[in-house]
Amino acid sequence: MAVLAPRRFLIVTWQAGGGVHPALGLGKRLVRRGHEVRVLAPRILRQRVEAAGCTWRAFPDAAEFDPAAGRAAEDQREYIAKTFFGRELPDALADEVEASRPDVLIVDALLASTVCSGEALAVPVVALVHTIRAFHGDLDIFGARGFDEINTIRATLGLEPIPVGRDTVFVELQRRCELELVALPAELDLRRGAQQNVVHVGPLFEEDTDGSPIDLPWSVDDPTPLVVVGLSSQYMHQEALFARILTALADLPVHVLATTGPELDPDELRVPARVELRRYVPHGAVLPRAALMVTHAGTGSLMAAFAHGVPCVCVPLGRDQPRNAARAAELGAALALPSHAEPDAIRAAVVQALESQTLRREATRLRDAIAA
Repeated sequence: MAVLAPRRFLIVTWQAGGGVHPALGLGKRLVRRGHEVRVLAPRILRQRVEAAGCTWRAFPDAAEFDPAAGRAAEDQREYIAKTFFGRELPDALADEVEASRPDVLIVDALLASTVCSGEALAVPVVALVHTIRAFHGDLDIFGARGFDEINTIRATLGLEPIPVGRDTVFVELQRRCELELVALPAELDLRRGAQQNVVHVGPLFEEDTDGSPIDLPWSVDDPTPLVVVGLSSQYMHQEALFARILTALADLPVHVLATTGPELDPDELRVPARVELRRYVPHGAVLPRAALMVTHAGTGSLMAAFAHGVPCVCVPLGRDQPRNAARAAELGAALALPSHAEPDAIRAAVVQALESQTLRREATRLRDAIAA
């Protein structure tokens, strides 16, 4: 395989909270191949950016997420609108490009106005896509949202306006990039027809996936099925759903390992006996031992489970998760429940999933597709 001469990459990403982060997984891979990588990102990601071997560049203060104004991103609609469609990040990107002269820009595909800024700067732009087309391309969800703001910005940048009607603003902008780098397997990310600039690379994990086993209350050779529970690593008001899931699992003949993630303190939950609760456990350290994952169907969690051939029971919280869950169920690797599912329904789904050879087989098929 030909080795690319060292290049300068500039990645622009965002995060309302902690979270699994494909941009950092990509940055780590580029650094390991000898490239220079700068990441324009919020302060909350600085340590992780630097741990990936990249150089952190500060977000403008006006683009930083302020938890005091609402702990969940959904509590700050104006923040989301400003991040996706505002001027703060495009202006910061222009300044950073002037200072660092990158060879390639890699921009989170949801940062629509920032993608436009990259287009105007005459640097090759890669859209890093981490949500399935069934979500960010859904006209029922987004409709004409963002077109007015984006076309106003495009006019100031000397770019042609984007016509409204055929696709969402996100799809229209991704189509204009040099490359759509999709951090999903093609099996999950259904699209209408082939596009020349699309490459499905599968999940770009931030953490190494071959982590050593961690200490758990159960021996490695314990035959009792291990069920891993993981809801969003960002805050999404998940306490009530967490409680219903743990109640559903409490009396089943399984071991339960639940992780809260960086945005939810374990002390905020009432935990039944026999449930092992941790704030964080590397996926690669525990999923090889797991029989099932119960998840909100966030992209990172689903990809981690399927990368290890682990089937899922999905109980979405919001955002892209209902469509992720539906697609995983269509593929036969998961069972999907509504967000309001009660403990009895969750318990029944877990029992069904643990007994299903079909779910295990299809999850294994996705594992092989991801590995390829």
